[in-house]
Amino acid sequence: MATLQEQLKKARKVNPKNLKNDLFRFIRSIESELLEKNKSQIKDDSKDIFGNPIGFYSSATEIITNGKKAKGQPFDGFDTGDFLKGFYMQEVSGVIRFGSKDEKTQTILKSDNWLSDELFGLSDENLKGVIEKRLLPFFIKNARDKLDI
Repeated sequence: MATLQEQLKKARKVNPKNLKNDLFRFIRSIESELLEKNKSQIKDDSKDIFGNPIGFYSSATEIITNGKKAKGQPFDGFDTGDFLKGFYMQEVSGVIRFGSKDEKTQTILKSDNWLSDELFGLSDENLKGVIEKRLLPFFIKNARDKLDI
């Protein structure tokens, strides 16, 4: 059993600077998972970060795609060049930002055909899932490891 002094020394390891660094490394380790969740919101759910529809295909799109994209079918962002393939995540002044390196990104975000420009990031539902399934277990394990318990 650790003495009080030994335990205090371990407790000093649990400080904001260490936690921030550990959390940053952990988030980087699950970066591809977070990006896939963001892509899925668009491609599979056709929703923006607030759960709102991102758009619906027109009759012109139905004709151009020979019926592969039917009028009224929700956008999936898949056929928009390298938009989904170009997704990235970066930390700017302590804030994690999502974006796409595709040269058409600004055109997409400003387009009247898309119903939302709030495409980058996680919905509350997905964010809660990440917190419950990934971040909370990380914090618990990290604290236990630092305190040696």
